[in-house]
Amino acid sequence: MRRTAAVDYGRRRIGLAVADPLGITVRGLETVERGPDLAAAARRVAEALAAEGADRVLVGLPLHASGDESEMSAEARRFAVELASASGLEIGFLDETLTTWEAEEAIKARGIRLREAKKSGLLDREAAIAMLRGWLRDGEKWPSEEDSCDEEV
Repeated sequence: MRRTAAVDYGRRRIGLAVADPLGITVRGLETVERGPDLAAAARRVAEALAAEGADRVLVGLPLHASGDESEMSAEARRFAVELASASGLEIGFLDETLTTWEAEEAIKARGIRLREAKKSGLLDREAAIAMLRGWLRDGEKWPSEEDSCDEEV
């Protein structure tokens, strides 16, 4: 069985989530502070995912409402290249549209203030959870070759 993880890349923090090997449950991991060094952040994420036994990763792509890629999409792709280099994991890209909104709604439903959730990294973790749950719910179709990281961005 394959163990899939999700990464919600951000300029300040990187949210992580991992599914169990059967793809039934999803669990958030400790949020990684990005810091100024992209390669170092990718190494920290790679270490966290290796500790969980992940063998493939979905990296969220923030897209415009039109479906076009944004400036953040390009950053997420650069991060994915660094992560592939640091980890050797198979990496695919996934539209992360509405995952932050889903995460905010889940946090508010638990009575947690959004300001605190952002500051603590909970929002980033919940966004990664929402992304991975959505992918599992939609049938676990791995992104096509054009939506996979080939270490060239």
